[in-house]
Amino acid sequence: MNTKKGSEKMIERVEKELKGLANRLQIEEEEMLNKYNEIASANGIDVKEERQQLVALTLVRNHVRGVLSSNRSSTTSTGYGNHGHGFFVAIEPTRDIMEWRRKNVMSKYRSDSSQALNDEIVAEVVLEDGNYVKTQVLNGEWETKTIGGLPPAAMETGDNTWIVPVDAVKTWASGDKNKNYGRPLPKEQFQLRAHFVGAKQGEDYQLWTLQLKNEAAKNFKANTFEWLTLYGIFNDERNAIYGIQNKTLQSLTALDNLDSEDPRFTDVSDKDIETLLVECMAEYLGDLMELDDFHEMISQKQGTRLIVTDGIVTSQNLTVNEKTGNRVMWIEPLDASYGFDDDDIPDSTPVWIPSNIKVDFGAGSDVIIVGRTNQTQKKDDDGMPIDGEYNPVSINLYGVFVRTSMGAVEEVEEAGEDLNFW
Repeated sequence: MNTKKGSEKMIERVEKELKGLANRLQIEEEEMLNKYNEIASANGIDVKEERQQLVALTLVRNHVRGVLSSNRSSTTSTGYGNHGHGFFVAIEPTRDIMEWRRKNVMSKYRSDSSQALNDEIVAEVVLEDGNYVKTQVLNGEWETKTIGGLPPAAMETGDNTWIVPVDAVKTWASGDKNKNYGRPLPKEQFQLRAHFVGAKQGEDYQLWTLQLKNEAAKNFKANTFEWLTLYGIFNDERNAIYGIQNKTLQSLTALDNLDSEDPRFTDVSDKDIETLLVECMAEYLGDLMELDDFHEMISQKQGTRLIVTDGIVTSQNLTVNEKTGNRVMWIEPLDASYGFDDDDIPDSTPVWIPSNIKVDFGAGSDVIIVGRTNQTQKKDDDGMPIDGEYNPVSINLYGVFVRTSMGAVEEVEEAGEDLNFW
């Protein structure tokens, strides 16, 4: 190994370890030395000093660990998962899908307990003489048995009486039997959906939906519109990415943080985010000037219901709403051309901002937003819905791309905007 390149004299310990690292990576010693000097230079390390040589060696070790880890993943995951790269355009809030289900089951049971049991969506448990006695309808037959205790999902309905939501699905669409039919549903089941414009290695870009459950869903963290690499199960038929336990979350790495020689690295310097949005999400492009029509159209659509639109931020109120946890900003069309009469000036569109989205831009900023349209029914003074009357369409924000950042971030609620309908 030529130890004089980039340093006056390399100490024996460093030289010996670089040879070993080159052997681990199965590369030439000269190539390993070049990587050592490259890393040292990139981090402002003067390898003429012996102590600094050791500092550079530490960084080289980290580089080698990353390469070996990536190689192991690639080797062990053949036929199981895929590496891909791209950027998240929308991250929906993590939600407990069992919360609504439990409320729905309770409502149906209180309305007609016998029908709820016959629909096989619930079991009833009564404490009798110190024993838990379960009543349940399975395959159309009433069954009663003593059980050892209450499952976590049990909900009390009266003195010594509980109901338990159960899995009512007998067979899957594939025709396979559901092994959990009739068994208690979990008390909680967290789910997250994140929409990803990206590509598997060597393939074209498209829109994918990453689906995560429970701990993976609760621990997921990523920025929208940041180029990164990930590892998961890519299902081409469903345009879905399924998370792999102990792999997918750990694989999320910004491309800017990868060395160009890292197997996971992809050069995206020639890629334009807006162009990819148009190519991969054309069916979700909407205009703020026609937001009502878009909302009516997308509400009738099965599956993913997103909107991709753009506008100018007119104002913000970033004080967190105690009930919803949201903040809000208002946007108006880029090409809005209004008159000077009050009737000519439509209200700006409210955009509800969840806690996971960072807002580091102010009024006047030019933004692309991705989210879901929402419209609520107006209510009278008693809180009852008014037939045929609806509030303006708003947008629940899932992701934002700032074209041009302007102004200071505002904290004051916009005067004249009525948020009572929320």
